[in-house]
Amino acid sequence: MKRNLKEWKEKRAEFLKGKTCSWCGTSDSLCIHTPRAFSPAQISSEIYSAAYVRFKEVYRQKYQKFDHIQTGKHRHKSHPAWHKASTVHKIEPDQADLEEQYVEALVEDSGEGNFKKLYHDWLEEAGIKELIDEEVKKAEEECQSLTNAIALCKRCHFASLRGMELCPVCRNKYKSLRYDTCFDCLPEEKRDEVLARQKKKGDFPENSGQIS
Repeated sequence: MKRNLKEWKEKRAEFLKGKTCSWCGTSDSLCIHTPRAFSPAQISSEIYSAAYVRFKEVYRQKYQKFDHIQTGKHRHKSHPAWHKASTVHKIEPDQADLEEQYVEALVEDSGEGNFKKLYHDWLEEAGIKELIDEEVKKAEEECQSLTNAIALCKRCHFASLRGMELCPVCRNKYKSLRYDTCFDCLPEEKRDEVLARQKKKGDFPENSGQIS
């Protein structure tokens, strides 16, 4: 449904009626937001990512051969870290628990140079593209019906488009999804660590990861 149509405008007004921003609680400048996890593009990306991981294992099993070579290291239940066989232990380990360490060395790759073609052929054979089309269509229908939609103010909506969310501690500033809090809400020791690390890179968190 095009968003300049009268039908959409009426649907939008009805959805937002009586609502407040799901993040910050304001009732000003609300808009409809579909979380990224439910967007057609994200769903397609996640399926492709999972399929790629699966195909790498299929390719490995079907087209590659490996030799297993000892590294000269082993470990025991009493000494779980890998260590050289010549290591002298303070407490004599139980040799019955001995586990040798091996590394894999590729010795044959019969599909070499054809990975991309084989991958796309496998996507067709495994029905992955059909699955993606089905899931994307379903996601598009849910977007149109506002099944997973929430109300966000324009400020929070803008932050979400940048891959950020409201800090759960101060409920005022925004943070990257990979962090637990915004920079100002970090414990002092953690802030000092971040600042020291960023100074080495010539960047500062207060200038690079927040929206006031």
